Amino acid sequence: MNETHLAALWSQLGPDARRRARIETRLFEWLDASETSLAGEWLDLLKVEPVRGLALAAAGALSLGLMTPVGWIMALVLG
Repeated sequence: MNETHLAALWSQLGPDARRRARIETRLFEWLDASETSLAGEWLDLLKVEPVRGLALAAAGALSLGLMTPVGWIMALVLG
């Protein structure tokens, strides 16, 4: 088996340029359709499990509120 024979076999297995473009288009359409924004994911979480969603939001807000002073103190201690 030489390089020419291998290239001929590969071209039979691989799609041509037109089919590759179609596959690529369908793939990107599927990826775009499956992407959701972060706000959309939060709204879905609140719609499905409102208590857990509100608890996660409260925990996030609490961690932001606590981590800022802790960060300042750690910067003073380490700095």
